[in-house]
Amino acid sequence: MSAHQTKQRKAITEAIQNAQGPLRPTEIQLIACQNVPRLGIATVYRTINMLLESGEIQAVPIAANDVRYEPTGRGHHHHFLCHSCNKVYDMHGCSGHMSKMIPDGFEMDDHEILIHGKCAACKKAKK
Repeated sequence: MSAHQTKQRKAITEAIQNAQGPLRPTEIQLIACQNVPRLGIATVYRTINMLLESGEIQAVPIAANDVRYEPTGRGHHHHFLCHSCNKVYDMHGCSGHMSKMIPDGFEMDDHEILIHGKCAACKKAKK
């Protein structure tokens, strides 16, 4: 791996690690370009695939064609999607009562919650 590739990988990894929630590849590219100008989207996708394979990051499906990425090891958490700015934020904590909501006779293995609304910045901007 060349020094240039290492710098690109570091910028991409830091963008994902420092985010407040899971990011789209284009968002990762935008943030990483602050440290590595002219960073191509193909490099971002290659690095995402490498980080997925190594288990450093995980995919977070938000909608059918909207997959975002976040670091692994952040523990159980959920997500908040702002419909105004389209950013996704981590929400920590869980009610833990999901198993009471499933149909009789079913067994739950895991759950994921996505809450929709407006983030604090968008809510403030609307006023």
